[in-house]
Amino acid sequence: MPRNHTAARGESVESVAYAYGLFWETVWDDPGNAALREERAEPNVLAPGDVLAVPDLRPKEVEAATGRRHVFRRRGVPSVLRVRLLEGSAPRAGLAYTVDAGGRTTQGTTDADGWVEAWLMPDAQSGELRIDATGETYPFTVGTVSPVGTPLGVQTRLRNLGYLAGRAGSTLGPRAVEALRAFQRARDLPASGEPDEATLAALVDAHGS
Repeated sequence: MPRNHTAARGESVESVAYAYGLFWETVWDDPGNAALREERAEPNVLAPGDVLAVPDLRPKEVEAATGRRHVFRRRGVPSVLRVRLLEGSAPRAGLAYTVDAGGRTTQGTTDADGWVEAWLMPDAQSGELRIDATGETYPFTVGTVSPVGTPLGVQTRLRNLGYLAGRAGSTLGPRAVEALRAFQRARDLPASGEPDEATLAALVDAHGS
């Protein structure tokens, strides 16, 4: 029987699907999630309390000879961590980095626009990014960004982009409004301090999700 899963903070469609042994597309595209798809638009960000319809696993039959040892591998696609490194507004290109998360280590070099791309398993919740040449370390958590249309989602993105310090709250207080105005000015938007449609789109674009 299909079941409902209530999302907790830090969960995404990918992590929920992985826990149930499914591909994220199978869960996200299920007809029972039509309303959620309309509300959230993309699967990487869920709000605590969002309810996902999780379909049943589909049985698969495989022919195998008796009396022999057989290995069956679970198919799956790791998630991608994308982080952009900047010095002011200039990309930090060509930096060798190491990412440790969920027992997995990935090494690479930032591209011309300063982007780090590392494969993570969908159930990874935290990790550390190290810049090899300088010894800089950046701890990070995975899946803790709320939908951009929520006050928490706006503040988390502003904090990650360097416009807001401290913890994000459940409402947009004076500090958050000033941070939003600073972001709007930087993006050549009217500095209203309001999270209007254009500002939310710019936040998603700047943040990457």
